[in-house]
Amino acid sequence: MTMGQDPGMLTARDGYLLDKVLREWPPLTEEWQALLQRKLSSGRLAADAPTPPDLAAIDARVSFRCASGLTDTRTLCLPGTYTPGGAFLSITTFYGLALLGLREGETISFDRPEGRSDWLVLEKVHFQPAAAISSQPSARAPFRLIAGGLTDRAFTAANENGPGDGPGPSAA
Repeated sequence: MTMGQDPGMLTARDGYLLDKVLREWPPLTEEWQALLQRKLSSGRLAADAPTPPDLAAIDARVSFRCASGLTDTRTLCLPGTYTPGGAFLSITTFYGLALLGLREGETISFDRPEGRSDWLVLEKVHFQPAAAISSQPSARAPFRLIAGGLTDRAFTAANENGPGDGPGPSAA
């Protein structure tokens, strides 16, 4: 990281969602708007790039510490799933927005509406669903279509008692 550059790297999905928040949400405060603009100016992963497992993204479970000494573990979420004091932290809150795009060990500082400066550090990403999905090998073999592959096969209809002429379905 070069001097003066904000830490952080947004996934393509998170960047898209923050762009949408910028267009569709009224700015909560000038300070929040400034933090949103900073996040949108940070780097972005390519859409097909694997998500690093230590990156704080939407739906990731993270532990963080802030200037007040508070340490907490929350799942970053979209505004509709957020309830204050719950296990989730909306990206429309100062801490949720500040955490988005950080990697483990990175710190970010920002101004608060009360006229004070605040900071937080991302201590640990416990679960990053996008990284978990991209790191798993495919459980299925690739599907391949073969033209006329079933033309030489003969199928016989079966009832619940097996193939051929049987007594048919049992009466209730």
